[in-house]
Amino acid sequence: MRRVLEAIWGSLKLAAVGGAIALGSCTTARTILKQAPTDLPSDWQPLSRQSLPDPLARELLQAHVYGQMELSPDVEVVDYQITSTGAFDGRATLVQWHLRIGYGAAVRDLDLVALIPNEHPNAPMILSQNFCPNNDVVPLEGVRAPANIGFNCSGGGLAGALFGNIFGRYIVTPPLQDIIDRGYGFAATYPSQVIPDSGESGLAALGALFPNQPKRPGALAAWAGLFEVAADTIETKFGERPMIAYGHSRFAKTALLAGAWSDRIDAVLAHQSGTLGASALDDDTGEPLDDMVRAYPHWAGPGITPFADTPASLPVRPADLLALIGDKPVLLGNARRDVWSDPWGAFTEAKSAWGDAFGAESPADFRPSDTKAYWLRPGTHGVVKEDWPAFLDFLDANMAKD
Repeated sequence: MRRVLEAIWGSLKLAAVGGAIALGSCTTARTILKQAPTDLPSDWQPLSRQSLPDPLARELLQAHVYGQMELSPDVEVVDYQITSTGAFDGRATLVQWHLRIGYGAAVRDLDLVALIPNEHPNAPMILSQNFCPNNDVVPLEGVRAPANIGFNCSGGGLAGALFGNIFGRYIVTPPLQDIIDRGYGFAATYPSQVIPDSGESGLAALGALFPNQPKRPGALAAWAGLFEVAADTIETKFGERPMIAYGHSRFAKTALLAGAWSDRIDAVLAHQSGTLGASALDDDTGEPLDDMVRAYPHWAGPGITPFADTPASLPVRPADLLALIGDKPVLLGNARRDVWSDPWGAFTEAKSAWGDAFGAESPADFRPSDTKAYWLRPGTHGVVKEDWPAFLDFLDANMAKD
């Protein structure tokens, strides 16, 4: 199949669209003709129900959506190395860990790579979870590719072409130089090392790590726990500092979960989190829950199944997850043509969750100085040139730096 697609790519660029659709929840053809609103309708009203109190919200989210969230894995440092002290013309130190993650029944390996700014040794760290292996996200000499994963997002192949041309220039590698120059560190993990991002193999890995557990975590919950693993690992070696959970699409969902459940996470950048993230489940606009449960049966916990066809009957909603993040800074990123991720639903849920703390008067009202902010740009699903300046402006206004 790959050879066929590569041949089509060379002669017909429309194959890129087919490949994008094959990537599942990232986008769908019907979004191309739709746009999310930028203004509030004159008859708009916030959700009538207030967010559920904690701990009831936590209990219901675990029981009916994500599965067990209180995860405390055993972490063994198999290898640690300082790969370079002079990355980016001497501005950063490049370090890597090879970790072994265990939950009592089985273990999985995880590679962590980090850039520590030399001029700001106590810099806040942006912890990134990615679709692509670490050596693509941080494409510097010496960064290891994860073992036994036959996938990459660079090197001129089909995957790299699809990611770059369809999902924007920063979908694989963020603007690392800009991030360092603005006074932030950056760390990357590839969560599919721990739970593969496919239905069959993902469920098998979950079953091995959490055997005979009726409320076992889904992949989103397990991946979210890796933010805390990364934070603990970096702080053990380099000292405490603010930790920012960043992710796009499915990893925006995990960033929100980490912000809600982990005391080690101090801020959240959740870009286009969609269904099972910040967006509404019952507004018939974004990706339907039943579609997601069928396509990605490993993402949620077992308790989601009875509600897949009737999400409105869930006793908990995304606003409850957002409310659990408390007073931590949160930026919800969106794009007007990314209706599959339901920008309007995310705005509505945020209004319900945060009330007066969420000052945006409309989806187009980006207020980077606010603790709770909403970013809406033109375009579709992906990470493009406009996104990271907005992310960094928000962090500059909300994160203390040395």
